[in-house]
Amino acid sequence: MINYTSKFFNLVLLRISDIKLHENTEFNRLRNIYDRIAGSRFLMNPVIVGRINNGLILIDGANRLSSLREIGCKLVIAQVIDYTQKKIKLRNWDHLIYDINLDCFKFFFAEMKLGFAGVRHSEGEAIMKNKLNSLMISDIENNRSVLVSLPAGFNKMLYVLNSFTKFYFGKYEFDRSEEEITLGDLKKYSRRKGVLVEFPRFSKEQIVKIACGKNKLPAGISRHILDNRVLHVRYEINKLKEDSGIEQKNNDLRKYLLNKIDNNKVRQYSESVIVFDE
Repeated sequence: MINYTSKFFNLVLLRISDIKLHENTEFNRLRNIYDRIAGSRFLMNPVIVGRINNGLILIDGANRLSSLREIGCKLVIAQVIDYTQKKIKLRNWDHLIYDINLDCFKFFFAEMKLGFAGVRHSEGEAIMKNKLNSLMISDIENNRSVLVSLPAGFNKMLYVLNSFTKFYFGKYEFDRSEEEITLGDLKKYSRRKGVLVEFPRFSKEQIVKIACGKNKLPAGISRHILDNRVLHVRYEINKLKEDSGIEQKNNDLRKYLLNKIDNNKVRQYSESVIVFDE
Protein backbone atom coordinates (compact mmCIF):
# COMPACT_ATOMS: atom_id res chain seq x y z
CA MET A 1 0.00 0.00 0.00
CA ILE A 2 1.28 3.51 -0.77
CA ASN A 3 2.67 5.49 2.15
CA TYR A 4 -0.28 7.78 2.84
CA THR A 5 -3.41 7.45 4.92
CA SER A 6 -5.85 10.33 5.01
CA LYS A 7 -6.84 10.19 1.34
CA PHE A 8 -7.68 6.51 1.70
CA PHE A 9 -9.25 6.29 5.14
CA ASN A 10 -9.84 8.43 8.20
CA LEU A 11 -9.35 6.56 11.47
CA VAL A 12 -9.88 8.55 14.66
CA LEU A 13 -10.92 8.16 18.27
CA LEU A 14 -14.39 9.57 18.99
CA ARG A 15 -16.44 10.01 22.13
CA ILE A 16 -19.18 7.39 22.18
CA SER A 17 -21.61 9.96 23.59
CA ASP A 18 -21.23 12.06 20.41
CA ILE A 19 -22.41 9.27 18.08
CA LYS A 20 -26.06 8.72 17.15
CA LEU A 21 -27.37 5.26 16.30
CA HIS A 22 -29.87 4.47 13.55
CA GLU A 23 -30.44 0.80 14.43
CA ASN A 24 -31.11 -1.29 17.49
CA THR A 25 -28.89 -4.12 18.69
CA GLU A 26 -29.55 -7.83 18.26
CA PHE A 27 -29.42 -9.59 21.63
CA ASN A 28 -27.63 -12.81 20.64
CA ARG A 29 -25.01 -11.05 18.53
CA LEU A 30 -24.61 -8.39 21.22
CA ARG A 31 -23.96 -11.04 23.90
CA ASN A 32 -21.43 -12.83 21.70
CA ILE A 33 -19.59 -9.62 20.86
CA TYR A 34 -19.76 -8.43 24.48
CA ASP A 35 -18.21 -11.68 25.70
CA ARG A 36 -15.46 -11.44 23.11
CA ILE A 37 -14.66 -7.78 23.80
CA ALA A 38 -14.92 -8.10 27.59
CA GLY A 39 -12.40 -10.93 27.54
CA SER A 40 -9.95 -9.26 25.18
CA ARG A 41 -7.20 -6.66 25.54
CA PHE A 42 -7.76 -5.27 22.07
CA LEU A 43 -10.52 -3.95 19.85
CA MET A 44 -9.80 -5.29 16.37
CA ASN A 45 -12.23 -3.64 13.98
CA PRO A 46 -13.22 0.05 13.93
CA VAL A 47 -16.88 1.00 13.80
CA ILE A 48 -18.03 3.03 10.80
CA VAL A 49 -19.30 6.55 11.45
CA GLY A 50 -20.84 8.89 8.91
CA ARG A 51 -20.30 12.61 9.25
CA ILE A 52 -23.14 14.82 8.09
CA ASN A 53 -23.18 18.55 8.80
CA ASN A 54 -22.02 18.71 12.43
CA GLY A 55 -23.39 15.31 13.41
CA LEU A 56 -21.96 11.79 13.68
CA ILE A 57 -24.10 8.78 12.78
CA LEU A 58 -23.06 5.19 13.38
CA ILE A 59 -23.63 3.29 10.15
CA ASP A 60 -22.04 -0.01 11.13
CA GLY A 61 -21.01 -1.55 14.46
CA ALA A 62 -23.98 -1.00 16.80
CA ASN A 63 -23.29 -4.20 18.75
CA ARG A 64 -19.58 -3.36 19.13
CA LEU A 65 -20.35 0.19 20.26
CA SER A 66 -22.97 -0.97 22.75
CA SER A 67 -20.59 -3.62 24.12
CA LEU A 68 -17.84 -1.04 24.62
CA ARG A 69 -20.26 1.24 26.42
CA GLU A 70 -21.34 -1.63 28.69
CA ILE A 71 -17.77 -2.34 29.82
CA GLY A 72 -17.21 1.32 30.64
CA CYS A 73 -15.53 2.69 27.52
CA LYS A 74 -15.98 6.36 26.69
CA LEU A 75 -14.10 6.31 23.39
CA VAL A 76 -14.24 4.19 20.26
CA ILE A 77 -11.91 3.88 17.31
CA ALA A 78 -13.92 4.76 14.21
CA GLN A 79 -13.49 5.00 10.48
CA VAL A 80 -15.15 8.30 9.63
CA ILE A 81 -16.65 8.90 6.20
CA ASP A 82 -18.50 11.77 4.56
CA TYR A 83 -22.05 10.42 4.56
CA THR A 84 -23.16 12.89 1.90
CA GLN A 85 -20.83 11.42 -0.73
CA LYS A 86 -22.66 9.64 -3.54
CA LYS A 87 -20.14 6.80 -3.55
CA ILE A 88 -21.36 5.77 -0.07
CA LYS A 89 -24.18 3.43 -1.06
CA LEU A 90 -27.02 2.19 1.11
CA ARG A 91 -28.17 -1.35 0.50
CA ASN A 92 -30.21 -3.90 2.44
CA TRP A 93 -29.54 -7.10 4.26
CA ASP A 94 -32.24 -9.70 3.64
CA HIS A 95 -32.84 -12.24 6.41
CA LEU A 96 -32.80 -15.93 5.50
CA ILE A 97 -34.65 -17.61 8.39
CA TYR A 98 -34.28 -21.36 8.73
CA ASP A 99 -36.77 -24.09 9.61
CA ILE A 100 -39.84 -21.88 9.37
CA ASN A 101 -42.57 -21.50 6.75
CA LEU A 102 -44.91 -18.75 5.63
CA ASP A 103 -47.85 -20.03 7.67
CA CYS A 104 -45.91 -19.40 10.89
CA PHE A 105 -46.18 -15.65 10.29
CA LYS A 106 -49.97 -15.50 9.91
CA PHE A 107 -50.60 -15.16 13.65
CA PHE A 108 -48.22 -12.19 13.77
CA PHE A 109 -49.95 -10.55 10.79
CA ALA A 110 -53.34 -10.97 12.48
CA GLU A 111 -52.08 -9.69 15.84
CA MET A 112 -50.58 -6.56 14.24
CA LYS A 113 -53.56 -6.14 11.88
CA LEU A 114 -51.34 -6.25 8.80
CA GLY A 115 -52.72 -7.00 5.37
CA PHE A 116 -50.91 -9.50 3.19
CA ALA A 117 -51.43 -11.25 -0.12
CA GLY A 118 -49.74 -13.93 -2.17
CA VAL A 119 -47.71 -12.59 -5.09
CA ARG A 120 -45.21 -13.77 -7.65
CA HIS A 121 -41.75 -12.84 -6.40
CA SER A 122 -41.02 -10.66 -9.44
CA GLU A 123 -44.33 -8.84 -8.94
CA GLY A 124 -43.52 -8.22 -5.27
CA GLU A 125 -40.07 -6.87 -6.17
CA ALA A 126 -41.60 -4.39 -8.61
CA ILE A 127 -44.08 -3.16 -6.01
CA MET A 128 -41.39 -2.76 -3.33
CA LYS A 129 -39.25 -0.60 -5.61
CA ASN A 130 -42.00 2.02 -5.61
CA LYS A 131 -43.54 1.50 -2.19
CA LEU A 132 -41.65 1.94 1.08
CA ASN A 133 -44.35 0.54 3.34
CA SER A 134 -44.11 -3.12 2.45
CA LEU A 135 -41.98 -6.20 2.99
CA MET A 136 -41.92 -9.57 1.26
CA ILE A 137 -41.46 -13.07 2.65
CA SER A 138 -40.63 -15.94 0.28
CA ASP A 139 -40.29 -19.67 0.85
CA ILE A 140 -37.05 -20.65 -0.88
CA GLU A 141 -38.21 -24.24 -1.38
CA ASN A 142 -41.57 -23.81 -3.11
CA ASN A 143 -41.24 -20.20 -4.38
CA ARG A 144 -44.37 -19.01 -2.54
CA SER A 145 -44.20 -15.32 -1.65
CA VAL A 146 -46.42 -12.97 0.34
CA LEU A 147 -46.33 -9.18 0.24
CA VAL A 148 -47.07 -7.56 3.60
CA SER A 149 -48.52 -4.05 3.87
CA LEU A 150 -46.89 -1.96 6.61
CA PRO A 151 -48.38 1.15 8.28
CA ALA A 152 -48.17 4.37 6.29
CA GLY A 153 -46.85 6.40 9.23
CA PHE A 154 -43.04 6.35 9.33
CA ASN A 155 -42.62 5.81 13.09
CA LYS A 156 -45.46 3.28 13.19
CA MET A 157 -43.76 1.38 10.38
CA LEU A 158 -40.49 1.30 12.38
CA TYR A 159 -42.38 -0.01 15.40
CA VAL A 160 -43.95 -2.81 13.35
CA LEU A 161 -40.61 -3.72 11.76
CA ASN A 162 -39.06 -4.08 15.22
CA SER A 163 -41.99 -6.18 16.40
CA PHE A 164 -41.66 -8.32 13.29
CA THR A 165 -37.96 -9.09 13.79
CA LYS A 166 -38.55 -9.80 17.50
CA PHE A 167 -40.95 -12.51 16.31
CA TYR A 168 -37.97 -14.61 15.16
CA PHE A 169 -34.85 -13.08 16.77
CA GLY A 170 -33.59 -15.55 19.37
CA LYS A 171 -36.17 -18.17 18.34
CA TYR A 172 -35.06 -19.19 14.87
CA GLU A 173 -31.62 -19.27 13.33
CA PHE A 174 -31.10 -16.88 10.45
CA ASP A 175 -28.37 -15.47 8.26
CA ARG A 176 -28.06 -12.10 6.63
CA SER A 177 -28.02 -12.23 2.86
CA GLU A 178 -26.98 -9.43 0.49
CA GLU A 179 -29.96 -8.09 -1.44
CA GLU A 180 -28.07 -8.77 -4.69
CA ILE A 181 -28.30 -12.54 -4.08
CA THR A 182 -31.39 -13.73 -5.91
CA LEU A 183 -34.06 -16.04 -4.59
CA GLY A 184 -33.04 -18.51 -7.30
CA ASP A 185 -29.43 -18.54 -6.12
CA LEU A 186 -30.51 -19.07 -2.52
CA LYS A 187 -32.66 -22.00 -3.59
CA LYS A 188 -29.72 -23.36 -5.58
CA TYR A 189 -26.98 -22.97 -2.97
CA SER A 190 -28.62 -23.03 0.46
CA ARG A 191 -28.38 -26.37 2.28
CA ARG A 192 -31.29 -25.56 4.60
CA LYS A 193 -34.98 -24.86 4.13
CA GLY A 194 -36.45 -21.55 5.20
CA VAL A 195 -37.87 -18.21 4.15
CA LEU A 196 -36.28 -15.04 2.83
CA VAL A 197 -37.43 -11.70 4.27
CA GLU A 198 -36.90 -8.64 2.08
CA PHE A 199 -37.27 -5.34 3.93
CA PRO A 200 -38.26 -1.84 2.79
CA ARG A 201 -35.49 0.03 1.02
CA PHE A 202 -34.70 3.18 2.96
CA SER A 203 -32.76 6.19 1.69
CA LYS A 204 -29.69 7.74 3.31
CA GLU A 205 -31.81 10.77 4.15
CA GLN A 206 -34.21 8.50 6.02
CA ILE A 207 -31.28 6.90 7.89
CA VAL A 208 -30.31 10.39 9.10
CA LYS A 209 -33.93 11.03 10.12
CA ILE A 210 -34.03 7.76 12.06
CA ALA A 211 -30.71 8.49 13.80
CA CYS A 212 -32.06 11.84 14.99
CA GLY A 213 -35.34 10.34 16.20
CA LYS A 214 -36.45 7.98 18.94
CA ASN A 215 -37.48 4.95 16.89
CA LYS A 216 -34.66 2.98 15.26
CA LEU A 217 -34.39 0.31 12.59
CA PRO A 218 -34.18 -3.30 13.71
CA ALA A 219 -30.68 -4.73 13.81
CA GLY A 220 -29.17 -6.10 10.63
CA ILE A 221 -31.26 -4.45 7.91
CA SER A 222 -29.18 -1.52 6.66
CA ARG A 223 -25.94 -2.28 4.82
CA HIS A 224 -23.58 0.47 3.72
CA ILE A 225 -21.08 0.03 0.89
CA LEU A 226 -17.88 2.08 1.10
CA ASP A 227 -14.39 2.01 -0.37
CA ASN A 228 -11.28 1.17 1.64
CA ARG A 229 -12.96 -0.25 4.69
CA VAL A 230 -10.35 -0.78 7.40
CA LEU A 231 -10.16 -4.00 9.44
CA HIS A 232 -7.85 -5.58 12.03
CA VAL A 233 -6.53 -2.43 13.69
CA ARG A 234 -5.45 -3.59 17.15
CA TYR A 235 -6.23 -0.93 19.76
CA GLU A 236 -6.00 -1.42 23.51
CA ILE A 237 -9.44 -1.39 25.09
CA ASN A 238 -8.12 0.12 28.33
CA LYS A 239 -7.18 3.27 26.41
CA LEU A 240 -10.84 3.65 25.43
CA LYS A 241 -12.08 3.86 29.02
CA GLU A 242 -11.06 7.49 29.59
CA ASP A 243 -11.79 10.35 27.20
CA SER A 244 -9.16 12.66 28.67
CA GLY A 245 -6.20 13.36 26.41
CA ILE A 246 -8.14 12.42 23.28
CA GLU A 247 -6.05 14.74 21.09
CA GLN A 248 -2.81 13.06 22.15
CA LYS A 249 -4.37 9.63 21.73
CA ASN A 250 -5.34 10.55 18.17
CA ASN A 251 -1.80 11.75 17.47
CA ASP A 252 -0.47 8.43 18.76
CA LEU A 253 -2.98 6.56 16.62
CA ARG A 254 -1.85 8.41 13.48
CA LYS A 255 1.79 7.55 14.22
CA TYR A 256 0.84 3.92 14.79
CA LEU A 257 -0.98 3.73 11.44
CA LEU A 258 1.86 5.40 9.54
CA ASN A 259 4.35 3.03 11.11
CA LYS A 260 2.27 0.05 10.01
CA ILE A 261 2.10 1.38 6.45
CA ASP A 262 5.81 2.26 6.29
CA ASN A 263 6.71 -1.24 7.47
CA ASN A 264 4.52 -2.95 4.85
CA LYS A 265 2.08 -4.26 7.44
CA VAL A 266 -1.01 -3.11 5.52
CA ARG A 267 -2.63 -4.84 2.57
CA GLN A 268 -5.37 -3.48 0.35
CA TYR A 269 -7.79 -5.73 -1.55
CA SER A 270 -9.97 -4.45 -4.36
CA GLU A 271 -11.48 -7.81 -5.24
CA SER A 272 -14.24 -9.64 -3.40
CA VAL A 273 -12.82 -11.98 -0.77
CA ILE A 274 -14.13 -14.77 1.45
CA VAL A 275 -12.63 -14.93 4.95
CA PHE A 276 -12.82 -17.90 7.32
CA ASP A 277 -12.59 -16.42 10.83
CA GLU A 278 -10.67 -18.39 13.45
